[in-house]
Amino acid sequence: MSGNIYNELVNLAEITAAAAAEYREKKEILRDAVNKQLSNRDDIYELIGHNPISKMHNNHDNHARFMANVFKLNSYKLLVRTVIWVYMTYYSHGFSFDYFPAELKAWIKAIEEKLSSENAEEIIEIYNFMLNNHQRFIELSREIDNDQIDIPEDMKTVYNLFFKYLLNGNHQSALKLAKEEIEQKEDLQRFFNHIIKPAMYEVGFLWQKGAISEAEEHLATSIVARVISGLYIYVIDLEEALKGKAVISAAANEYHEIGSRIIADSLEMDGWDVDHLGADTPIEALIDFLKMQQPFLLGLSASMAFNIDNLNDTIKKIKENEKLADLKIMVGGKVFNENPELWKKTDADACAQNGEEAVEIAKKWWENWEG
Repeated sequence: MSGNIYNELVNLAEITAAAAAEYREKKEILRDAVNKQLSNRDDIYELIGHNPISKMHNNHDNHARFMANVFKLNSYKLLVRTVIWVYMTYYSHGFSFDYFPAELKAWIKAIEEKLSSENAEEIIEIYNFMLNNHQRFIELSREIDNDQIDIPEDMKTVYNLFFKYLLNGNHQSALKLAKEEIEQKEDLQRFFNHIIKPAMYEVGFLWQKGAISEAEEHLATSIVARVISGLYIYVIDLEEALKGKAVISAAANEYHEIGSRIIADSLEMDGWDVDHLGADTPIEALIDFLKMQQPFLLGLSASMAFNIDNLNDTIKKIKENEKLADLKIMVGGKVFNENPELWKKTDADACAQNGEEAVEIAKKWWENWEG
């Protein structure tokens, strides 16, 4: 079933730059029109599973930003993957499957009313594709499995124990176990890649399926952050940085920062002078910081698909700034790991799937610069 729907994407026409630009320019107007239509329905609380209306509004805000990305990039594989994820996640949190066609019809009506007729016709073709495949998206959402968990055989026992500690909220046991597994810096990268990264993916997957609460997901994330800090202090004996300056940050509006923290620590272990700015760094604030610090490289992360546009805007503005013309930029994060070709549609210079790749990319750049 999944293969069939992906094969059909070749039949979808690419969105013109003009239509993509008008959708992006008016996305808040479209969102507000959709909010108004659905909020006025007598059956809205049944459709959204008696969740707060604000949860629906949040979905519409994310939808508008995400679709602006899809139309700009003409990335229909990203569209299908994300729609399936949305169906699974919102249904698991109480929304009726009947909500989705109602929502899509509201978007189509808003697009017909708010966009020029020529551009609306292009955009509506994609919305009709989603609407016509509603039943298939339901079926595909029920087939989703967490295929990102790939643990080496010799680490499965440790992984299972570490993951149990995360779900139980046991920070001290999680940190103790991690310290027992790590004797030198090289062990840290292996622990990052085969324990922490898949554990965070599995926590996110359980939340998406409604198997754990948002509070439990936040607690697990907080424990991982504390474990990383504890390991860093425990393992690393920092020496003077022998390489250049690196700045690592999540994109604007991106609140997932564990991955960027791992990249920052990996580079610092390899001799880089690293500033990690954390989550949701505003674009202009980041650019001001870069102009002041003049780093050799910048790493930007995005976990959620609707934040690609913010990441692209950041890169575009950096490239337009003469003072940052030589800055090397790598991107990474869950959305790029799940869509390996997506980063090539940004203006980044490279993409790293983990800390080891980030170190290798940065090393090659530095060696080329040194000549």
